[in-house]
Amino acid sequence: MHNVGVEKEQAVISCPFCSEPLPEDRNPRETAELHACQRCSNPFVVKWDGSHGVAHALEHTPDIRQMTPERSMGSGIVKRIPDAMENLPVLPEVSQRVLAMVRDPDVSMADLVQVIQQDQVIAVAIMRLANSAMFGGLQAIKDLNAACSRLGMKNVANTVQVVVSNNLFVTSDKRLRRFMWRLWRHSIATAHCASRIAIMTSEPRSEAVFLAGLIHDIGKAMLLDIVTSECSGVLGERATEQTLLREVLDRFHPLLGLHIVQRWRLPHEFRAVTYAHHDPEQCPTEAWLPMTHIVALSNTVVKAEGYGVYEGEEVSLVNHPSARYLNLSDIKLAALRIDLSDKLEALFDAAGIPDE
Repeated sequence: MHNVGVEKEQAVISCPFCSEPLPEDRNPRETAELHACQRCSNPFVVKWDGSHGVAHALEHTPDIRQMTPERSMGSGIVKRIPDAMENLPVLPEVSQRVLAMVRDPDVSMADLVQVIQQDQVIAVAIMRLANSAMFGGLQAIKDLNAACSRLGMKNVANTVQVVVSNNLFVTSDKRLRRFMWRLWRHSIATAHCASRIAIMTSEPRSEAVFLAGLIHDIGKAMLLDIVTSECSGVLGERATEQTLLREVLDRFHPLLGLHIVQRWRLPHEFRAVTYAHHDPEQCPTEAWLPMTHIVALSNTVVKAEGYGVYEGEEVSLVNHPSARYLNLSDIKLAALRIDLSDKLEALFDAAGIPDE
């Protein structure tokens, strides 16, 4: 185990793998922090005990440099992470602004409408969802205020997140557009399912859980760009081979996702979800486990309903460890799945996401 401890006042904590100091502009507020080193790319955790901070490697996580030999495919991907971060799409400001407003008890629906009406694409999506079969009333709504009132703040916030996520799931490679389309739909489905599970389990931050679900596989989107745009030779030529592509995405997307969410300066619990949603035991602190398990379970549920990334993917929900952690019975999961597709199709339509 690699360890290094420092006083919080000095704010000098280094990567336990390469001794690269953490950025000085950090503002630690939590008892734990999850980081991805900007120099060696390794993930590590910082835990605070009062004013004393200790940085150490995650359990069962070896140095990635030892796991990706020189001239290997993995080594090529890891080396490209810094450059990829420089070209990372910006997480839209309106997304974070709306999320903050929903959390603020002093914000009214009128305040929210004032922000939304500044973006015509988002406003149209809100109107379309409010008039969908899932939410529509006896009369069609033609006013944004009435549409938002019909949907409620959380549904409005979720729709905003979906619409602005469009620029995160794009590829210039025509061969992979269908794959990216499936990734976007899977991400939206996971977000919606996670929000529903958050309500079922009395998780108070369902709108934050929605965003966590929406970006849980964002590392795959970046990997597609690295593989097709930056990697030359055999890997680039074989980018559409599903077996090879899946091997690359499954192995590296949690780490790439952690780097992305860190770059966006999202809270550390979002970093934990993105990094550990396939293996919640990798979540370094108990405080982040509920959200991590919610997204992990949602990721599997939507695959079972046909909203997976890989075509023909088969999964099982029997004795799912996250269902056990969240105390969700098979009956509750079955009830969740009954109306999942109808609500998702309404959300897809509102966001203008085509069937094919």
